[in-house]
Parts: sequence; C-alpha cells; structure tokens
Amino acid sequence: MATVWVSAGDASGDAIAADLMRALAAARPETRFVGLGGAEMVAAGLERFADQEALAIGGLLEWIPSLGPIAGTWRRVIRGLRQTSPDLVIVIDSGGFHLPFMRVARALCNAPILYYVAPQVWVWRAGRVRRIAARADRIAVVWPFEPAFWAERGVRTDFVGHPILDRTIAEAPLTDARGEARSKLGLDPERPLIGLFPGSRRNELLRHLPPMVGALRALRANRPDLEAVLVQAPSVDAERIAALLAEAGAAGEVRVVESRPEWLDAIDVGLAKPGTITLELLLRACPMVVVGRAHGLSVALARRSFVGSRVALPNLIAEAEVVPELLQAEVTPDRIAAALGPLLPGPHGPSPAAVAQVEALRNARGRLGTPGASVRAAKIAEEMLGSDRA
Repeated sequence: MATVWVSAGDASGDAIAADLMRALAAARPETRFVGLGGAEMVAAGLERFADQEALAIGGLLEWIPSLGPIAGTWRRVIRGLRQTSPDLVIVIDSGGFHLPFMRVARALCNAPILYYVAPQVWVWRAGRVRRIAARADRIAVVWPFEPAFWAERGVRTDFVGHPILDRTIAEAPLTDARGEARSKLGLDPERPLIGLFPGSRRNELLRHLPPMVGALRALRANRPDLEAVLVQAPSVDAERIAALLAEAGAAGEVRVVESRPEWLDAIDVGLAKPGTITLELLLRACPMVVVGRAHGLSVALARRSFVGSRVALPNLIAEAEVVPELLQAEVTPDRIAAALGPLLPGPHGPSPAAVAQVEALRNARGRLGTPGASVRAAKIAEEMLGSDRA
C-alpha cells in the first residue's frame, strides 16, 4: 500500500487537494493519504497530522503575530513525516510554507515531490523558480500561460488545466440563474444585491471588511434598496466576522451567509479580494470589483520582485483589465463605491457596464482549457509512485 503525504495551506488548496485525492484513490484504491489540510481533505480520506488553520494568513510579514501556532503546526508536520515515511509527497500552492517544507521532506523521507498548483511566480518573486525546480521532482501548473513562463527559465512543467473546472461551480449557469437562485434562497427578485468576499484569512478580513462596509453605506445614500451579503469562507470564524461588523457599526447592515454556489448566481455584483473567489465569479459570469490591501512593508518588499501589472485573476487570464482593481491606498469606501456603482442594475435590468464586463468574462473563461485537471494530476502522481501496487 502506497502512503502519500498531501499538504495544503489554505481553503482553496484544501479543495484542490481533496479532488486530487479522490482521483488518485479511484485509480489506486489502496492508497493511504496522510498530511496537512482542512475539512475537505479529511472528508476525502486524509489522516490529518496537522490542521491548516494556523497557516491561513496572507502576506510576507502578517504571519509574525501567529508565529507560535505556525511553529506548532510545523512540528506536527515534521513529526508526521517521520512517522509515516511516505512514498510520495504532494504539496499544493502556499509557497511560503512549502518551499522550506520540501527541503525538510527531502531530507527526512527522500520521497519524490510533486508540486501541484505552483506559486504565482509569474506575478511576483520570480526568483523562486530555481528553488522550486530544485526541490520538486515534478511541477504541475494550472494556467495556460505558465508552461512558457517556466520554459523561458529552463524549467519543464506539466500543464494539467485548472482544477476548478472539475467542480460544479464551472457548470454553465441556467438561463435564468439569478431568478432560480433568488427563489431558492428566498430573496426579493427586484432588489439589487452585492456579494462581499473579504477573504478566507484572518488578516484579510481585518483589512478588507471595513472599507467594504464603508462603500456599501456610500452606495446606499443613493440606492437605499441595496442589499448585501457577506459570503463566509469555510476557514473563517463566524464570531470574528460578527465582531468586525460590530466594530464597524454594521451588525444589521450585512447578512452573513455560508458559502453556497447559489449565492454567486443570486448577487448582481461581487466585491472581492484577489484570489480563487474571483475565478469562481468569472465562471459564473458575475460582474465584480477586486480590492486588495496588505501590510505596507509586505507590499514594499513584494514590489521589489513584482513582475506583473495586474493581480486580479480575471485580468491575468484575459491579459487585459476586464474588472476594476483597487489596491492599497486605492481601497477606500468612496473609490470602491465609484467602481461598483456603474455595475449595479437599473430599473430595466443590467447596466451597460455590467453587460460589457460579463461578455469579457465569458471570453476569458474560454482561455482556461478543459476539465480533468484532478485526473491529469493524479496520473502524474501514479507515474511518480511507480507501477507497484502491492
């Protein structure tokens, strides 16, 4: 029986890893999965040695206050590697954690390493390319433009497509998806609805939620009928959200809901931090504005190695600015409201700006490739495990 260590450091990685585990288990039912992950990986059969919760922090410096819990997670991971002696190690994204982890894993168990969903070195910190290539035996990338980027730097990769295309979120929406979703959720079909997606990490909530609430208030000055829902990421503590809304004096202004696909169809426009949620909104052809704030020193350090001009995934995929991006000092209530306002529906339906963005999002969707990423990645894992199924 092969033992495979699987490691994912955040909520999106947890979902991707769970799909990969199911695909590999279908091909090799005897496989034992161990490692670091979240609830979805556990549901897929992971024997969890460490929870990813302590790692749910974004940025270069924002992890410092959580150094204690992170160190505890690291110790449990190392202990698990020693106890299980895996035949294969698979790591998902989260380069800040997985780059040092791969070096230690190589020393402790000498198992081949598959890096699935490599870090976004094509946006920033391209210097990590060499370290990733030196520590991983195979690198599976998910964006169609990545193989050329890596090849220009002398590194071979396997393009498998994006795993989100295997999930129900990627299915073509119904003709009247908005109406169907609102009926199912018991929502007023006429009132405009904004979806807030402040992030799945603790520091993201702190930085994004207050200006989002401020923008909502600014919009309501002219649109008192405007409603808003905050779609809670699975990794986020509901009490923390409630506390932040209370601090902002907005406890009754925003409805907090659990993450369900119907909400992406029910809302008229999304207000989201950069990341996987923007890809989900793209797949549902939902207009959006993307906002991102991080610690100033983190941003200063990142800018030294920033190699792109955009951070929002829809814009990166389209290679054009199809959705508004507001970053750092631009993330103010007034600026957010000014970007959101033209996307809100009018009395006769979607606005011209929203219609134009939806068309651009649908064109970008066509660049993502075809479903089957999880199966293709699982085949790479099978090759790395070899043919022995004893």
